[in-house]
Amino acid sequence: MGIQFDETKWPDLTAFRQACLAERLDDMQRIADLSHHWYPNENPESLGMATLAKIFQAQHYAAENDLPALRRVIERDPWTVNYPWTAQGWLPITQAASAQGDRRTVAYLLASGADPSLSVGSPEDRMTVPAIARSAGHTELAQWLDQVVADRQASNPTPGDED
Repeated sequence: MGIQFDETKWPDLTAFRQACLAERLDDMQRIADLSHHWYPNENPESLGMATLAKIFQAQHYAAENDLPALRRVIERDPWTVNYPWTAQGWLPITQAASAQGDRRTVAYLLASGADPSLSVGSPEDRMTVPAIARSAGHTELAQWLDQVVADRQASNPTPGDED
């Protein structure tokens, strides 16, 4: 899982993602207008380019473990913390848990409202945030996230769970 791809196979996807980071909306739109087969996966909700750029920035900086840049994005646009990227629904917390496995970045996302109980991935390959960390080899992070999820569930039981 993750937002990695073969850059040599899809150079326009690389250019599109670079334009997202730089908020070059005209370049993003120009590439989107080429109607590449990958574009519907990148923007399944047909969001506007400005919104899409912000979402990708949160994803990218979480995956790169660039906490200062991630903070700038989340402080400017807090809604990006739980907004999915791609048709698989990747989130900043899933990127952070899979790519670098850095607990500080994941803790920042949690403090910013990230939901560690969400599942992402294609319908046949959905995973929870702790499972994503575990599958990426970040065992200690996965165990900690399991405890975070359990603690949150214990403090916020769903109706009918009190029995």
